[in-house]
Amino acid sequence: MNISIGKNHFSEDHLSIDLPEIKGTIHFKNRTPWPKPLHSPGIMGPYAFVPFMECYHGIVSMDHELLGTITYQNKEINFDLGRGYMEKDWGKSFPKAYIWMQCNHFTKPGISLKCSVARIPWIRREFTGFICGIWLQNKLYRFTTYNRSKLVILVSDEEKVELIIKNKKHLIEITAFRDQTTSLASPILGHMEGKIEESMNSIIEVTLTDMRTNQIIFQDKGRNGALEVVEGNVLMC
Repeated sequence: MNISIGKNHFSEDHLSIDLPEIKGTIHFKNRTPWPKPLHSPGIMGPYAFVPFMECYHGIVSMDHELLGTITYQNKEINFDLGRGYMEKDWGKSFPKAYIWMQCNHFTKPGISLKCSVARIPWIRREFTGFICGIWLQNKLYRFTTYNRSKLVILVSDEEKVELIIKNKKHLIEITAFRDQTTSLASPILGHMEGKIEESMNSIIEVTLTDMRTNQIIFQDKGRNGALEVVEGNVLMC
């Protein structure tokens, strides 16, 4: 992955920005990619092979270290010792209804959560698909539509989003609290004409339980979480 737009450069290892009011370079160290076995090339699993999906999704790094500075309006901001996360989307449109969240600012560094639920068009029909993963102690716990996990609860209101997903081995409970949002451009039929609202200051509570022993593996509250909710009530089915 290597993209250049004028004097601005973006890759798996760094980003470099050169705009009138914001300039600087941040390097990414010790990236943590989502595993890619041959039968499941990335976060979408076998759906990555389907040629007619309206949106494709990939994780570049679940968690990594940051090194560098950005100058904004003549004020230097140091990102050393910060944590980073990278993902990518391509296709013609975002789903008409989805919930997406991410957080890697938990009590201890090196822990990262990513979870999304979306209404997916599928050959004249639709289904609710989900991808959830938590990177913990150098292990990825996965909850996805294609590995036969089950979305048990999804509740979304003006204050928070609550999710419970389980499989044969583990159960994950997530509560993400909404916060102030910023408008971002989004694709509609190949054109960046849509708008979505994203929070970057959400608190996200997570509990991961071993279903076989009923023991809690992980329980913590993350800060600086990212959260997008687009017509979330459509997903509850």
